Amino acid sequence: MNHLISKLAFQSRYWIIFICLNSNLTTNAQPFVNLESGACFTDMNDIRNGNNGTLFSLKNDFQTPVIPFLRLRAGYLLNGKNHFSFLYAPLKIAETGTIPEDILFDGKNFKANIPIEVIYKFNSYRFTYNRRIIIKNNFKFGLGLSAKIRDAGVSLKNSEHLRENFSIGFAPLINLIANWEISQKMGVDFFGEGIAATKGRAIDLSLSGRYRFSKNLQGNIGYRLLEGGANGTYRYNFIQLHFIFVSLNYSFNKNNKEP
Repeated sequence: MNHLISKLAFQSRYWIIFICLNSNLTTNAQPFVNLESGACFTDMNDIRNGNNGTLFSLKNDFQTPVIPFLRLRAGYLLNGKNHFSFLYAPLKIAETGTIPEDILFDGKNFKANIPIEVIYKFNSYRFTYNRRIIIKNNFKFGLGLSAKIRDAGVSLKNSEHLRENFSIGFAPLINLIANWEISQKMGVDFFGEGIAATKGRAIDLSLSGRYRFSKNLQGNIGYRLLEGGANGTYRYNFIQLHFIFVSLNYSFNKNNKEP
């Protein structure tokens, strides 16, 4: 009997702690959703596949189009200091054309002057945590870590061959968030994530102007740079993409009810 009472008392303490933590999160968390879209411009996209593969450029060897893009981020701000979010950022560039020289790609020779379709994919999924370490009336700055999963690669197809090298990889990133308040309605936002190593790097930087339409809704217009790549023995790919974007951010009201 005493054992049963002790067990019930322990479980009661567990549920009390759980309810308090859940109530605290609900009370102090402010969820948000951010939708970003615009135009993507290719400045560099150099590709090689295979130990003796041909290095070619989607920028110089093909007529790279300006493409629309879409990014969706959802998360919440806890206690006004801790930023948690998840980003879904798909990207696909498709081109068709002919080239004056053969391309050796993944062990297959794609002959010159034969129409060839090239698809470049770089889908990014990121979980971001950022902690604000400077909080002032008109300036906030945060530092954190991001976990990035990328589903990326290239495919080549013509009337003779089809070769694909899509793969999934993981990379940890360092992130920075800075916000300048110009007035009650206007401000400037910076968001950067990146990492660099001897064989490659990944950098995603954005700078935008912000206008607050209401307490919950704000809009941004800005510029984004996506740059990096990997230099491996079998695969080589470095990109530099420029984005002009507009975004809308909706913040839900905090639950200010007492637990």
